Amino acid sequence: MRSKWQFMITMALILLCTGCNGQKQAANPKPTESPSSGPVSREVLTFRITWKTYSGRGEAIKKIVNTYNQTGNSAYEIQMMDGDEDLDTIESLLESKDSADIYMLPYRFTQYLGYKKKLEDLTADFVDEEPLFYEKMWQLGVVEDKVYGIPWLGHSMGLIYNKNLLDKAGIDPTKIDNLDKLVAACETIEAKTDAKGIGLVGADQNDVSWMVNQFVYGFSGKLVNEDGSKVMINSPQAKKAIEFYKNDLGAHAQDTWRTDTGVEVMNYFREGKIAFEIQGPWGITDIWKIGNPFEVGVIPLQNLSLYAEIGPMMLTMRTKLSHQERSAAIDFMRYLISGPAQEMIMDGEYSPEHDAYYPFRLPVRKDMEDNRVFEAYPEFLVFLKEFNQPSIDVPVPLWQKIKDKYYAPGLHKVMMGELSIEDFLNEMEDEGNKILTDDKEGL
Repeated sequence: MRSKWQFMITMALILLCTGCNGQKQAANPKPTESPSSGPVSREVLTFRITWKTYSGRGEAIKKIVNTYNQTGNSAYEIQMMDGDEDLDTIESLLESKDSADIYMLPYRFTQYLGYKKKLEDLTADFVDEEPLFYEKMWQLGVVEDKVYGIPWLGHSMGLIYNKNLLDKAGIDPTKIDNLDKLVAACETIEAKTDAKGIGLVGADQNDVSWMVNQFVYGFSGKLVNEDGSKVMINSPQAKKAIEFYKNDLGAHAQDTWRTDTGVEVMNYFREGKIAFEIQGPWGITDIWKIGNPFEVGVIPLQNLSLYAEIGPMMLTMRTKLSHQERSAAIDFMRYLISGPAQEMIMDGEYSPEHDAYYPFRLPVRKDMEDNRVFEAYPEFLVFLKEFNQPSIDVPVPLWQKIKDKYYAPGLHKVMMGELSIEDFLNEMEDEGNKILTDDKEGL
């Protein structure tokens, strides 16, 4: 009897386990809804952003992602992952089995990783969507005629001013429509107030590159030729641009500008120690967050014949997704660039400290210029219009190496007076062309 009961118990356990395994295997393939049991869990696609998911910006993006998930139109649920802007980490992830499926990447990373064929080719998937975007912004996701990134959200730069200081100095900002008038305004500010004219950066850091390039492009200079095969920075136009930045504006900048980054400039502006700064939309919200100690305004850089730096974030995906996963990822990306999702970007990030929402980036579709969401933030339309005539800090993938190794460090030496502009431009031409012609494997 004992052995018979043992046999019966063993067989019952085997049948029970077999049933469990069968249920587990059938649980995930597609979202189905049963009147008795409700929705069944879906497969997961992961979406890596460049911020922490619990941050204000992460929470703002999560609202958009949740709206997509709640439609129930996909067999896949999108789950967000913490991220950053560490290129080495991202490249390693893409090469590992732990890679996220969909990535939010700065355009320069998209170019680099697309150049190395580590991102999925999206050329055929978004043909119909291309006309929705500003032409030059769209091209920032294209490498060798293949689309690796789709613009999603971004920023541009403007000349932010302290209206209280300008009023005290008797300056009408609407009449500052060229660089000579900007210099004259700085002189007047310094004569009639205790503030300096403008905040500049000169440190050996990323900020000096994009800041100066706005002037290089504005003076009709170029970093590279049209196909990106030759360095063009060694030109009379670039020389005049750098001279103007260093000498004409430098004479009216904060005393520490040669070793300052954008962070220090923002600090000076908050404290009312400078009248002008070149910043993105956060240059405005930064003052809102400290209780509006003074009124701020923005002058389009186009008014000064400058080209505004832009920094779009691109939607990309890893290679080797299954057909079903790839199709679902494309569907999600199309949602993020849809009109409703673009509008949600302007909902902004929540600040518990101030119990308010602040826009942190802008939508990037051309039709957003006429969208109702800007009725609440009319001053931000200035930044959107700058997408038509941008300064591109990294125009081709290999420029990132040139920038890190020679361009930003060289500009810092120029600002410090340790290297002449002529010698800097000659070095850029010589060393930059070596990289463009000899380094075909990547950065």
